[in-house]
Amino acid sequence: MPARPPLNRSLDGFGTTIFAEMSALALATGAINLGQGFPDTDGPESVREAAVRALRDGRGNQYPPGMGVPELRTAVAKHQRRFYGLDPDPDTQVLVTAGATEAIAAAMLALLEPGDEVIAFEPFYDSYAACIAMAGGVRVPLTLRAPDFRPDLDALRAAVTPRTRLLLLNSPHNPTGTVLTPAELSAIAELAVERDLLVVTDEVYEHLAFDGTHIPLASLPGMHDRTVSISSAGKTFSFTGWKVGWVKPFSPAYWTLAA
Repeated sequence: MPARPPLNRSLDGFGTTIFAEMSALALATGAINLGQGFPDTDGPESVREAAVRALRDGRGNQYPPGMGVPELRTAVAKHQRRFYGLDPDPDTQVLVTAGATEAIAAAMLALLEPGDEVIAFEPFYDSYAACIAMAGGVRVPLTLRAPDFRPDLDALRAAVTPRTRLLLLNSPHNPTGTVLTPAELSAIAELAVERDLLVVTDEVYEHLAFDGTHIPLASLPGMHDRTVSISSAGKTFSFTGWKVGWVKPFSPAYWTLAA
């Protein structure tokens, strides 16, 4: 009998990401790269200079606290209060991660049992599929269709089964740019409460909403204690290579995600 390959079979079929392939092709041909979410220029010089000063002053060169640097967690909490009226405790409700992708993976690993279903609107960031599979989940895609790329809320309701554990929601949406409206968010929140679903929200483009206003799902009635909110300094400040993300989980999930 041949030996089993030393790989997790739940990740069969996953390999090089489409971003790696298209970025390499764009570089080789000199084409404009519209396939990967990085800006044309670096972020503010003041931010770069602050980072240089911190490194020279010996801050950030060694292991940080496991939950993230306290100053950053406090800044995230202040950001949530300033823009959305939310009031997370930086010591028990904010975690710093190596980019938003790590936060998504941690959320899937913390919240899913094998066989749990995860509903996600497609097209979607390609790491979603791998993160769900790695956690043993079953991805249930719902397509956003041209020309408007709006979610079909009736289809969403019909897709929920007894095995559905959570919704993976991305707004502003990558890659279509769709920003969920207050009415759409309210309908999703009502469904989550009615069917006792958890929601993981990928909000990395929260400050890049040119049409419409970004509203965190966690700010809606009944959603604070069932939503894991994720965002990223890389997108907001145009430093995608720094890989600085954060996650604001509902309280019972905090230490599980931190693990």
